[in-house]
Amino acid sequence: MKKIKLDKIPSIFKNVDLSDEVWIDNHVTAEEGMMVVIQAEENSGKKDVMEFVGGRLGVTLKGDIFAGVLGYRKALVEFAGVVPGKIKVGDQLYLLCESGLIGDVSGVYEAWGKPMKVKILGALVDEKGCSKTLKSYVLPKIKPIQKNIPMICFVATRMDSGKTTMACKIANYFKQHGKKIIAIKSTGVSYLQDPYKLLDNGVEQVLDFTDMGLPSTCNGNVKEVLESTVNLINHAKSVDPDLILMEFGEGILGEYHVLDILKYKPIRDQFSYVVLAANDLTGILGAKEILKKKCKLEIDMVTGPIANSHLGVQLIEKYFQLDAESNQHEIHKTIASINKKLFSG
Repeated sequence: MKKIKLDKIPSIFKNVDLSDEVWIDNHVTAEEGMMVVIQAEENSGKKDVMEFVGGRLGVTLKGDIFAGVLGYRKALVEFAGVVPGKIKVGDQLYLLCESGLIGDVSGVYEAWGKPMKVKILGALVDEKGCSKTLKSYVLPKIKPIQKNIPMICFVATRMDSGKTTMACKIANYFKQHGKKIIAIKSTGVSYLQDPYKLLDNGVEQVLDFTDMGLPSTCNGNVKEVLESTVNLINHAKSVDPDLILMEFGEGILGEYHVLDILKYKPIRDQFSYVVLAANDLTGILGAKEILKKKCKLEIDMVTGPIANSHLGVQLIEKYFQLDAESNQHEIHKTIASINKKLFSG
């Protein structure tokens, strides 16, 4: 066991009061959530971006020593990675996400390139030599809160479809009209950029799965992800907001357990309004069928790239009899729809 100085601390440690001087040990436990110290072995292009613990996006340079968390990622258009079965000091792994997620590569989106190579320097431990894990830094489990609070659900046909953009516009409007708003990000990979956008637009607090000790939600443990989401909802309700925004990272189909949550009756029954962000008409068709047949949910509003033109909106209304609106300008139609359904009484 020895002390080592960190050059940088990434955002996945947002709930950990981590000093820039830490203890490390040679024994590394290869499990999701375990904290490690690594050294960057290269830097170039998209591979060198780091999201620091304060939310600032910067760079990591070859030779930098920083902390990370072992975990999984299964993004279709960036990187996919896993926690290997065994890890020892000196092993080469990869920075799977700018937030400090570390693992072995299991797949890449070719246009994106490969993630940054890092070398394992040791397990991050406390002064007694006990390994530190993200799962020790979680919100307490609280009793279910039965109060009905309007909740808007944001889902998508794929990542980067405009969910957060629409959520921010909705938040901004209702903040200006005196509503107290809490947001939840229940699935995805640990990353602070979307939560900060929501906070900038009037959301008072953003809770996410990282607050439940999960570096991502694609570990295959459905029960853990469901329990995490239920607890996040109860914590959101505990501050008595007027409106809860729940955004699902990734698409409805995928490895992040979005569909599992949407199918879970105790959660889905709390949704008051459903926004779908979509890239094309076929995606809307599939999402509509899946949500209706598997989740007993109806779409209230469509947004995203497909709705960013007058023709797109017309075709959505023609083919699916669904309301649609671009998120690139003021969202009068969406606001009127939400007010009518959620706050007319």
